[in-house]
Amino acid sequence: MTTVTVLGTGDAGFAMAQRLLELGFAVRVWNRTESRARPLANQGALVLSTAAEAVRAAEVVIITVFDTPAVLDVLEQVAPALAANAVVLQSATVGTAIDEVLAAGTRLGVAIVDAPFLGNPGPARRGELTFMVAGAPEHKRAAAPVLEALASNVVDVADRPGGASLLKLTCNTWLFGMNAMAAQATVLAESFGLDPALFLRAVAGTNADSTYLHYRAAQLTGKSDEVLSPVRAAVKDLGHIRSAAAGAGAPELLLATLQAIYDRAANTGLADQDLAAIRTVLAV
Repeated sequence: MTTVTVLGTGDAGFAMAQRLLELGFAVRVWNRTESRARPLANQGALVLSTAAEAVRAAEVVIITVFDTPAVLDVLEQVAPALAANAVVLQSATVGTAIDEVLAAGTRLGVAIVDAPFLGNPGPARRGELTFMVAGAPEHKRAAAPVLEALASNVVDVADRPGGASLLKLTCNTWLFGMNAMAAQATVLAESFGLDPALFLRAVAGTNADSTYLHYRAAQLTGKSDEVLSPVRAAVKDLGHIRSAAAGAGAPELLLATLQAIYDRAANTGLADQDLAAIRTVLAV
């Protein structure tokens, strides 16, 4: 069975490691704050104190840290310790900075597959993520058993890395836009003196329905404070999206508005709350 290292055991990385362990993979993990990775030891993972130790003997390495500086730092740490045939799945959302990451990989002799994903810890734990992959065919083949274990949908973007990270920005634009309009609709219902749950019932089963609405219904209607994805992640990713849009010469009027909404939410103390928390600033 393939030996896999997960570098970064935040919510998604932790769930990925659990899924791989359940399927019988040999799993090694590392997290900058080791206490966050330690519970995985009770489930069969080998928890290492350094990223370099964690990647030794690994055939596939998954990087799931938060941002570009963290990705670059991890690559520098692990490059000397990687096995000659190891493939690194770069799964952090880094936007156009993927070029910087790939340049570092080339300099360090690291085989990188550009492999961001869609989905939160729930789908990760069930093996229902969507991975977008771009990279050399032989590297994608080497990583295939791991991708198939974690994903119900693998979108093969290109045989050169880079495009998958841009596709992730496209998908996140749709996600953040849906979230904003769903939050606005629930706020509007409340302003009319209506139960926002009536909005969800009214569109259910119509062409205006959305899996997303039901997925975040409890958060959108204020019945749950569970964090499926935090506002701060949207702020980071919208920065990448606007930068990529500017570089491509794409109009960004709507993007600027979205960024202003999420920035305002983060700046009013909602950065660590769920994306649906932007309903608070839309109600002002």
